[in-house]
Order: sequence, then structure tokens, then C-alpha cells
Amino acid sequence: GYLQVNPDSFISLVNQPPEAALASLEDGSGDVLIGGLTPPAGWFATPLSEDGIVVVMHPDLRVRDLSIDELAAIFTGRMTNWDSLADTDLQIQPVIPLPGDEVRAAFQSTVMNGQRFTNNALLGPTPAAVLQLVDENEGAVGFLPYSAVGEKVHPIRVEGTLPGTATIHDGRYPLPITILAIAPQEPSGDVRAWLAWIQSELQPAP
Repeated sequence: GYLQVNPDSFISLVNQPPEAALASLEDGSGDVLIGGLTPPAGWFATPLSEDGIVVVMHPDLRVRDLSIDELAAIFTGRMTNWDSLADTDLQIQPVIPLPGDEVRAAFQSTVMNGQRFTNNALLGPTPAAVLQLVDENEGAVGFLPYSAVGEKVHPIRVEGTLPGTATIHDGRYPLPITILAIAPQEPSGDVRAWLAWIQSELQPAP
């Protein structure tokens, strides 16, 4: 890791909800935020890597591909039954992250054009909780970041494309998230050097 290569550097990482992290930058208690949030106007932002939003379903559902329009219909509540997509008379149970979550915000912007989520959705406070709720509820469908998907999870295709490192980085997968480093001003010193190290480590292989 970075501190092994640079033992004299002082870097402390804190895992916070996006709103709390932004507040810590504003009051000066934090130096930089890393995530998929859109930075406030006038702030420094630099891309670190690409992630993606993946869609997961209850194991018994036989759906392998959904379009953006179908996802929007499901998560706004316009579509409430799987009968037209999965040949089963089963109620759709959406599972979504908590308000303020950056993946939720990106999904709402990219897939739903800012429309509201259905009130019937279950809330998962973490990607692991989303996966558990999807696994436990018949008819469930949820979404989470690709970086949080383990080997036993099998995301579905979106617009005919499976999520993966290659399809996310080359733009074929239609639900990308750019991971940014965000700060009120451009960082200097240890923080600047650390961000440069992250960019070099996360650079995809040619």
C-alpha cells in the first residue's frame, strides 16, 4: 500500500456517508472525498477510476437482460409484475440504497431521469444489505456498485451488455460511475502525492 512505500506520509481514511463527507470538507476536518458524487460548483475534482452500477435479481427469476427503459419502469413503480419479462406472475420487489447514497443518485439520474423511486422499494444501507434483501425476497431486484460484487453474485445484462472491468472501462456498459477525488481546493503535499499514487495504481492495463 501507499504507506508501505511512503512510511513518513500521514494519510488517515474515514468511511462516511456522502453528505457527512462533504460536510467534513466544508468545515476543514477532511481534506478530500473519494466517490461517485458530483462535486459542488467551483470545487476541485479529478477522476481516479471507473466503476459501474450492476443490477442483481432473486436467484429464481429467469431474467438475463433488461433495458434502461425497463429498469426505469421497475424502479419508479410503473411496472409492478414480472409477468411480461420473466413469464411468472410475481410481484416486483425493488431494493435500493439509502437516500444520499452516490450509487442511488447516479442510478436515479442515468436510468430514471431524476424521477422518484417507488415507495414500495426496500432500503439496503450497504451493498451487502442490498444483496441480502434481493436474495431473501421473491421477485426482488436491486442495484449496487460493480466494485462491491463478489464472485458468487451474477449481475444481469443491461442493454445486452454484461458489466465487467473491460466493458465498464471501454464504455460499452451503459451504467458507468466515474470515481472522483473531490475537494474545495486542489490538494497539495501528502494528499496530492497519495492521489497521484492511486491514479497510477488504478490505471487499467493496456
